[in-house]
Amino acid sequence: MNKISSFLGPFRTVICLIFLILLEGIFSSSPWCASYDFLRQATRGSYPFAHCVLAREEEHIEVSENGTSLDTDEVFITVLDEKGKRRQQVQHFYLNKNYSKLEVRKMEVIKPGGRTIQVDLKKNSSLTDPASASRMNIYDPNRKVMNVFVPGLAPGDTIHYIVVVNSFKPMIKGHFFGRGVLQQTFPARSIRLSITLPSHKPLHHMLKARCKGARVGFKKETSGQRTSYCWTFEDIPELVPEPFMPGAGQVAMRLLFSTLSSWKDVSKWYYNLVEPKLKVNREIRAEVRKLIEGKKSERERLDALFFFVARKIRYLGIIEEANRPGFEPHDVSLTFSRRYGVCRDKAALLVAMLREAGFQAAPVIMSAGSKLDPEIAVPYFNHAIAAVMDPSGRPKVYMDPTSETSRQFLPDYEQDSSCLPAVPQGSELLLTPVKPPGSNLFVMEITETLDSSGLKGVVKTKTRGFSDTVFRSILMRKSRQEQEKFLRVFLLKKQPGLKINEISWTDPGDNSRNFSFGCRFEIPGAFKKTGVFYPFSSTGSPGLMDSFVFKRASVIRRMYPLKTGYSFETLIKENIRLKLPFCRIYLPETVDIDDAYLKFKRSYSVLKDGIALEQRLVVKKLEVPPDEYEKILQVQAILGASRLNSIVFAPCGQE
Repeated sequence: MNKISSFLGPFRTVICLIFLILLEGIFSSSPWCASYDFLRQATRGSYPFAHCVLAREEEHIEVSENGTSLDTDEVFITVLDEKGKRRQQVQHFYLNKNYSKLEVRKMEVIKPGGRTIQVDLKKNSSLTDPASASRMNIYDPNRKVMNVFVPGLAPGDTIHYIVVVNSFKPMIKGHFFGRGVLQQTFPARSIRLSITLPSHKPLHHMLKARCKGARVGFKKETSGQRTSYCWTFEDIPELVPEPFMPGAGQVAMRLLFSTLSSWKDVSKWYYNLVEPKLKVNREIRAEVRKLIEGKKSERERLDALFFFVARKIRYLGIIEEANRPGFEPHDVSLTFSRRYGVCRDKAALLVAMLREAGFQAAPVIMSAGSKLDPEIAVPYFNHAIAAVMDPSGRPKVYMDPTSETSRQFLPDYEQDSSCLPAVPQGSELLLTPVKPPGSNLFVMEITETLDSSGLKGVVKTKTRGFSDTVFRSILMRKSRQEQEKFLRVFLLKKQPGLKINEISWTDPGDNSRNFSFGCRFEIPGAFKKTGVFYPFSSTGSPGLMDSFVFKRASVIRRMYPLKTGYSFETLIKENIRLKLPFCRIYLPETVDIDDAYLKFKRSYSVLKDGIALEQRLVVKKLEVPPDEYEKILQVQAILGASRLNSIVFAPCGQE
């Protein structure tokens, strides 16, 4: 007996392992059952350049009469390599507990061959605040992210989950809407979306930015009192992100759907939501009278009201509204008394004070920094501001009182953004206006004398618009010594070797005038013995916003627009008085580029006692389309080679 036991000993471990594997196979799903056979197509061979692939998604949404819905989403994501594993190891599901409940009904890993491993949701799930909550001075305890860690994930595995979202409270009563961004940063093999709703509620829908090669199917069926809309999408290529492109919701293949017939319906809804909150009390009336007393012009009265709400009412708050959290402002009397509020609170208070002062004003909801699709009413707004209306009922002055340090009513980063005024008759979707480039102006004027010892002169700068806002917002948070250091570094970066003798600047806290600064300087040895001279303005980007924009042009070609973010103008004027013996001056060539998106001109002229240089850069649009991107690269190259544009003085007899 002992001999037999000794003989079998080496095989016991192997026998046990085989037995455990057989047991695991019995208690897990069958290897490569027919329902998972499609996963054989989601391989490295089929997708050689992808890190993961959406093998299949089946989503069905049941919409009720009152606009509530039940969304069941089943997803299979196959991981192809280590990078794909890192990206998919944690699955994120966003929810707003004010409006919906989320349940992860299944989360498992399907191994190659079909064996499945269930994810223990209790051990591997956490509910956290979204990252944006830490970046904003506002807290909504009901906005959450469910994070599910997927243990044991390896290349070749497929994550399979089923998530059910019960939207128990529609944002707009009786209505349902959404935007499905179909194109992701990984390819999709198959997506099926079906929406069923009462037949008397027509679903307005539209597919935008259809990808080349993607196959699309659509079917609409009515059975009894319900109508079903069903889309199928196959072979959707991945979206390859580019630096400083618009958001995926603006450029990717996407499906829009809504029971709202027009944007006017949304405008009327928001008007009815906000209007009861705008009743002023005697304290507000007294404050308005005090603020506008003695102000003769309309602009003076607007300034007084705007800067009061912008600077005396802090941007701060906790979401605690009961009716439509995230959209509904508090009563303006409450915001005024406690001296703080979020964007919609401050906007509502400003509207109420403007009306009390005799202006026609309206709240405005907006999609800050982006555009919504105008064809279908999908109201994905994220911000609220105010507007002074003209006699026809259209906005003539937009005002964002959350911009606490700006001298502008509307910050430049909110230009060209979709917005919707809340008016009783309803409004179409609008875009906030883009300011002329000259409204964001940076001017540098250089007057100097060049002799054999070097260059001496004076620099004076002026700012306007966003250039003024940038300097002001940076310097207002610094001590006097820190302000001087910042301005010295700014000038030294533009012209290395500069010796600053005196520097002066206006008070950044003084809103009565635009910010400006200047200095006296010298550059010893600026004139070379070879007769070569590099002007002060020969630096690549002498302005404030030039380098900011041109650093964004970091790829050779683009598929999507480049977001410059701002329209602006930089003007550099340099006058050089010459005290040198010479018989001839050789000047660089003039550059002149001008189109609908960009203007760049550099010119030189010989004066009686010197040389005048002028460089003007104008960025006219906030987005540059791919077919115009080459002009940005051309100017970028010219600015990069600026140090090669020297002035040469030829001594007599050596012309």
